[in-house]
Amino acid sequence: MLSWVYRYPRKDVTKNYTLDESLALLQKMIGVDFKQFDLYGLEQEVFLKADGKEKMTQKPVQMKREVQVTHNKVKSRMVESDANFLKLLGVSSTDGHLKKEKRDKFVQINKFLEFFKNATESLEKNKMTVLDMGSGKGYLTFAIYHYLKEVLSEKPEVKGVEFREDMVHLCNQKAAEAGFDGLGFVQGSIDSYEIPSVDVLIALHACDTATDDALAKGIRSGAKVIMVSPCCHKQVRKSMKTAGLASWFSKYGIVEERTAEMLTDLIRAEVLEIFGYQTQVFEFVNAENSPKNLMITAVKKRENRAEDQNAWMEIEKIKAFYGVEYQHLEREMRT
Repeated sequence: MLSWVYRYPRKDVTKNYTLDESLALLQKMIGVDFKQFDLYGLEQEVFLKADGKEKMTQKPVQMKREVQVTHNKVKSRMVESDANFLKLLGVSSTDGHLKKEKRDKFVQINKFLEFFKNATESLEKNKMTVLDMGSGKGYLTFAIYHYLKEVLSEKPEVKGVEFREDMVHLCNQKAAEAGFDGLGFVQGSIDSYEIPSVDVLIALHACDTATDDALAKGIRSGAKVIMVSPCCHKQVRKSMKTAGLASWFSKYGIVEERTAEMLTDLIRAEVLEIFGYQTQVFEFVNAENSPKNLMITAVKKRENRAEDQNAWMEIEKIKAFYGVEYQHLEREMRT
């Protein structure tokens, strides 16, 4: 069968025809519905003009083309569902099939690894040190180690910090079962855990100011890459005392909530920039997969400007306009 795609301004329509049916359709179209036809083959390209002065030209392809002959398009993933650590963590069954209820988690793991790969592209991977603050059940901690050790064949040192002691015990047990000797978990909280110098610091879904604490520790430790996915933005909203034009943003609860969220992450990103990080804020995964879907990625590439008071002026202007008394990370890094 040949697959025909008809493109319209508001939709695409796909129809499948046999080779004979396709040739009959082409014969009706040539010189009637269309005046030009372009055919791209594996070895040559053919161009036909049927505008009353028919002309056909052929030329060999400039670059070799490969055709995917499987029925379904093969998806490019950073980790496949049959990876052993996914079986151990209950994302996949023992035979390597993805569990239906873990599909969103599988999507999240793969998207995170894509961003991790891009953010750490310029870093030396061998002996890379990675710290996951608030690692939970360790899905992403395991995924990072798997990527560095199994995919890149490097020897990383990856550590997860988790407050719940039972989770720490479980993750260490699973790491041992997986044979991940460079992966370990320790009990501690984000605000109190003293971290050594690390190459990469991540903190996903650390609630409210715990994200700020993780960012502050990453900056102070000299982390080359910091990746956080914030949630539960409460602190800024409580400190907002809007007046004048900005009071419109407090008129409706949901608008005020989302404004506070955007302000929080905007100020976080600006603080990172001041400390020499090239910073990006983007959607982590689709909202349908997770409502906690924002990612802040910071890569150390510039000089630290924290001693220059002028560097903080834009943040002061933003705070003044929205009546924000303080933002936790900004206050933490200016003291």
